Amino acid sequence: MVRIALVRIALLGFAAAVSGRDCGQQDIDARDISGCKTVTHMKYIGHTNAVWLGQQLKNNTDLETLDLHHTRIGDDDAISLAEGLRGNSVLHRLAMHDNKIRDAGARALGLALSENTGLRFLSLSSNGVSNDGAVGLAEGLRANSNLRRLDLYFNQVSDVGAEALASALKTNDALRQLHIDNNYVHDAGGKALGEALASSRGLTELTLMYNQIKNDGARLLLNAAMQNEGVEKLSISHNDMVHGAVKQEAATFVSTDLAERRKLAQWLRDTGLAGETERALLTAYAAPARELRAHHADGLLALNGIDQEALKSHAALAALSAEQATAFAAVLHQQVQQSAQHDEL
Repeated sequence: MVRIALVRIALLGFAAAVSGRDCGQQDIDARDISGCKTVTHMKYIGHTNAVWLGQQLKNNTDLETLDLHHTRIGDDDAISLAEGLRGNSVLHRLAMHDNKIRDAGARALGLALSENTGLRFLSLSSNGVSNDGAVGLAEGLRANSNLRRLDLYFNQVSDVGAEALASALKTNDALRQLHIDNNYVHDAGGKALGEALASSRGLTELTLMYNQIKNDGARLLLNAAMQNEGVEKLSISHNDMVHGAVKQEAATFVSTDLAERRKLAQWLRDTGLAGETERALLTAYAAPARELRAHHADGLLALNGIDQEALKSHAALAALSAEQATAFAAVLHQQVQQSAQHDEL
């Protein structure tokens, strides 16, 4: 019995080592993040630990999430951490919001993005990043093909920085979400971002609330979202100089068309027909799902009683390949059954 217990303990230890451990302040203080999958719940790291952590990131093969928000990190710390990111391919999420990072730190992180192949999410919100830092981040985005979300809300970015980011979006197909709320973007920056959004092959979400955009900029952004069917979310409310018909049209478009797009996109992701980072509305499955209203209860109800084989030959699936039709019909049949069971309850 003792031997069995020891074997079980050993197996549990092995499983924990394989899955990685969740770490925090005490691990940083002890300077040991070996086997850590996440480092969260930090309070303060200090520059010496920031330098050490940057060095660790160069060769770390475990850490996927690093949360350093509200830890009093400044430019020197960000520069040290950025150095470690340049060759890192494992870290996926880096939260550095609510710190004291200015342009120098943001530029260093931008340089890291140009060489990093792992990061998917970067938050620099509530810092002191202005145009120079935004330009540095834009330069990094031009060479980056992995980052999916960049948060820059509550900073000091104005038109020059917005225009640089817009320029980067014309060549970057990877970024899905860009948040620049609560900055100082005027019409010039708004128009540049609108022009980029109109033809973007990557962006699905752009938020610019609480800036200084006027009607002309808002109109261009609105038209871009209407034109680009892959866009799921556009937020331009609380720009006080947007008024009248433009303000009303934007509010209507967001609450109707974009709300419907988001619902469809979420359904495609929830069912596995679209990956988390895909532009769900541009996948082959989006059109038949929209036509059948598969993301609405009434659409599923209308398909109740139709078997899976019959669903495969439904006219709405005509544009799909045989393999795609099989996959879509299987998902649809499952969704119809689940909906029917739910109604019975």
